[in-house]
Order: sequence, then structure tokens, then C-alpha cells
Amino acid sequence: MNILRFLLLTCLMSIAISCGQQKRFVTYKVKQGEKMKDIANRLDLRTRDLLRLNPDVGRYPKAGTMIVIPEKKMKKRGLEMTDGTKEPDTIPENAVKVERVSNSYITHTVKPKETIYYLTRKYEISKETLIEWNPEYPELKNNKLNIGQVLKVGKYKETSYEYIPKEDVEKEYITHTVQPKETLFSITHLYNITKEDLIEMNPQYPDLKNDVVKFGQVLKIRSVEEGENVEGVYQDEIDFGNTINIAMLFPFDADKYKSESADNIFSKNKVSNLITDYYLGAEMAIDSIKNMGINVNAKVYDTGRKGNNTSKIIASKKLDDVDAVIGPFFINQAKLVANKVGVPVIYPHFSKKQNSFSDSDFVKTAPEIDEYVTKLTSYLKKKYTNETIFVIGDGRYNSNTQVNKIVSNLQQHDAITSKKINVLKPEDGYIEKKRFTDKIQSNTHCWVIITSEDRATVADVLNSFLVLPEKVTAQVFAVNKGVAYDKVDNNKLADLGFTYVSDNFINENDEITKIFNKKYKAKNNALPTPYAIKGFDVTYDVLIRLASGNKLKKTFKEGTSVRIANKFDYKTKLFGSTSNKGLFIVKYNKDLSLSRLE
Repeated sequence: MNILRFLLLTCLMSIAISCGQQKRFVTYKVKQGEKMKDIANRLDLRTRDLLRLNPDVGRYPKAGTMIVIPEKKMKKRGLEMTDGTKEPDTIPENAVKVERVSNSYITHTVKPKETIYYLTRKYEISKETLIEWNPEYPELKNNKLNIGQVLKVGKYKETSYEYIPKEDVEKEYITHTVQPKETLFSITHLYNITKEDLIEMNPQYPDLKNDVVKFGQVLKIRSVEEGENVEGVYQDEIDFGNTINIAMLFPFDADKYKSESADNIFSKNKVSNLITDYYLGAEMAIDSIKNMGINVNAKVYDTGRKGNNTSKIIASKKLDDVDAVIGPFFINQAKLVANKVGVPVIYPHFSKKQNSFSDSDFVKTAPEIDEYVTKLTSYLKKKYTNETIFVIGDGRYNSNTQVNKIVSNLQQHDAITSKKINVLKPEDGYIEKKRFTDKIQSNTHCWVIITSEDRATVADVLNSFLVLPEKVTAQVFAVNKGVAYDKVDNNKLADLGFTYVSDNFINENDEITKIFNKKYKAKNNALPTPYAIKGFDVTYDVLIRLASGNKLKKTFKEGTSVRIANKFDYKTKLFGSTSNKGLFIVKYNKDLSLSRLE
């Protein structure tokens, strides 16, 4: 019998400890005719326990009385949580439902002969919690109570909802309006947030926990920081009565390879592999758009070796009635099409010559090299907190140009003066570690920005910062992760928090990526290459923007989009071409994974 009593006591103590640590309360509005006994029975509570939580409420409360009950009990029994706020009869047009949360406390008035031990047992809280909630009574630390003291003995959240104009919400939050066919995964991917983040920001939509989003819902993505210049995000819209007509110009050079086997074609010609991968990705994009119920009329033309058939295709007037042209792949041929066709010509990849073309219909999907420097310095200026800055070049023209631009851009920050920036270049073919350490003071965090593509220079810098004096830390940045890093141990990069600018970022654990990889493999019996993903992203982005029923260049003004691995932030120059400025800031983590910072 004593053993049984001990076990029961142990169980009760475990429950009490658990409740003291985790118990949360919500408010419940008493309905006409309800007694405390009735409510307790529906909650599987003892009446005296419910009364203990509501010491100022009798056994027969009036209708409309607000009482406190355990949140889990309420959810389990399906009772309606309320704070007395009624849903309006009519919801204002273009309004957003917003949750307002405030902390409230259960109170207890101290009676004769009551002790702290009695109160903590009664309300299932610790002495430490009682002291924390009642700082105005410091004598509680010495177990002293005074008759008539009103102590906070329980904490709960009161929740209310109100409808406010969408434009007012957008002053405080970045928001997203759910469009047809969108999923929770596509939204979290677009904004680089987790599902948990989205749920926490939008408690008024409990179905988010089950991955359910509904057309027209306005979701809060994150709070807008004071003074922040919010980058517009393009929200996909679909006009289902619209038909999209596009032409795709790829240099398959099919006539040349008529007598060749597939193995010979792809083993001998690297370009053929890239073109085919790009086309397979584009084909997946067309299928995806069609599966949404959107009408797409896509024509594919072979421009031949080095685009020799391009002039014939233009002369045949096959491009006269299209909304956009994707291709050609060769820059001079793309310029020719842009001059002749009168619709946006999407140049599908990067070319060193693309910066020289300014035709108003020419659309560059790959960012210019200068944009990488702008992206990195813009990020660093936002994060600067008195770091010691090193900018590393190798003395070559491209590196020197980037060094000068980085220094100039950083000095636009009020706190970054020329004295804060140390520019170093190799002497006699290498950079001695002492040249760094001589400029580093104790208790310093260093930013090391590398512009060089020289393997020896990169190795010197990384090795110099792997071991540092005590109380000195460093993070290494690069304008891009070029071939100079190909043979660098990833563990070194992770140790230095290596951060760089990239025109693509793919998270293999992202649900969107998993779905795409699975569908691509099922269709092509292989996982997609980066070029296949590029083909998908460029084509999908063009098609879904055209699906809005608007002109493609008009949609460029409506915001940035992020697809599987590529970002599209198009800016059009006055009387000039359109350029994509969409870049990512990517960081190596300690576990060798990569994080997208921006």
C-alpha cells in the first residue's frame, strides 16, 4: 500500500512539474445557463480545479463572464476560444485579418495563514516563477507574504482579431497574397523562410500546419525593419482565358548530326550537352504551365551551327505573332533577332559581350559582373558593426577594378572611412601573414574580401586566417566562387564562414527542389544539371509572367521572382535593354551545408 501511495505521489509530482513548466491558459466566455461544474465536466477537469483557476468567479457565473481554462483542454474539447470580440457582420473590402496578442495574469489575494509553499502547490508553479511574476514584492525571496497582497499566480495570452486595411498591414509587414495553384512550399521557397516561420506569423490560418493555403489569403511573411527599403516580390497571377505564344531558338544543328549516334554527338560536343540540358529544363517548364490549365503554344526552331539559320527563321515571319522569344544562344544572333522582331528576346545565359548590347527588346537573364560587387557591398554595409576590413586583390586589371569599386562602395557607409579599410596585394608572388596580423588589434572581428581568381593568392589569404591570435575572429567573402576555390578543402571554407555572391542557389532539402528533381528524373532518367535547372527557371518565369495577361516588360516592374535556383530581378534602362540583377548571398555553414542569406 505504501509503495502504491509512493507511485501515485510520484506521478502527481511529475504532472505538477510538467504543468508548472508548460501550462498555458486561454480565456473562455461563459454562455447563458452554464455553471462552472458544466464547463469543468466538458474539460475533464474537477470543478474545484476550475474554481481555483478563477478565484474571483463563483459556481454560478453570469453569462458573458470571462474565465481562464487550460489551452490544451479547450482545443481537445473543441470549445470556442474568445476574448469577447465578435466577428464583424461585414468584412471591409481589401482588409486583412490580424491577430493581436496580449499577456494577462491570474491573480490571488493572500489570506491569513497562507504560505508561498501553499500557493505554488495550489497554482502548480515554482517559487522562482512566482518571484519573477511579482517583482514588486522582493520579500517573496524570503518566503514572506502579507495579508491582502494581490499576486500574479498564472499567465495566459489573450488573443483578439481585427480587420485592418491591407495597405496598413504592408507598412508593418512584407505580405503575400496567395494565387491559384500556389502551395505553402512555393511561398516559403520564394521568401527564403521556413514553414514554422510562416505559421508563427499567421496564427489566424491554422490550416498552414497541414500545408493548406487558400486563394486570396494575405500572409504575413516578416516584419519590415525601420528604414528598410522593401524589395518588391512578383506575385504570380493567371488569366486563364489567355493563350501564350512563344518561340524558342536553339542551336541543335540537327542536319549535321543526322548520321551520328547519340553517344557520338554528346561525347564529342560539350555544347550539345548544354543545349540539350537547357531544352529539357525548358520543356519541363512548358509542361508545368500547361498542367496549370494555361494555354501555351510553344514553337521550337533549330538555328543551326552558330545560329546560321536565324536569318531564315526571321524572314519566314514565324516570329511575327509571338509574345516572346527565348534564344538564340549566340549573342550576335540574339542581337539580330532583337532588332527585327519587336518582342522581348530572352538571352538565356551569360556572355562577356552582353554588356555592350542595349536594344530595348533585349533581355539579359544573367547578371552583369559589376552587379556581383554591388550585391556584396550592399549586404556588408547593412551588416557593418565596426569590423576591421581587408580587401584583397592580385594586381591584375579585373581584380584592381573590383578592389576600387568595393572600397568606393563601402565608404558610402557613414562609419566606414578609408582608415577602416586595408587593401593588400601580393608582394613577390605571395601575401605574408604578418601583413594581416600587424593591422589586427585584440578583440577584433575581421572581414576579408577577396577579388582575386589566382589560386595562390586565394590560398595565401585562407591559410593566413585559419589560425589567428586569441580573441580575433574572421569571416572571408568573395565577389564570386570561381575556379580558384575548386580545389580548396570545404572544411577550410566552413571554418572561415566563407560567404560569396552567386547567380544561383539550390537547396536540395527544399520541398520544391525535391518535387522538381523527382519529376525530371522520371521523365529523363537522370537528375537535372545546373543548365537544365536554368532552362526550367528562365522559361517558367517568362511563361508565368505572360500568363498574367500583361506584357512581359510590364511584369518586370512588378517585382522580383525566385524559381528553383535562380532569381529574376529585372531592371530596364530608359531607351535601353533589360538586365537581371537577381543575385544571392550564400554562406558555408560548419556542417558544410550552404545557407542563402539574401
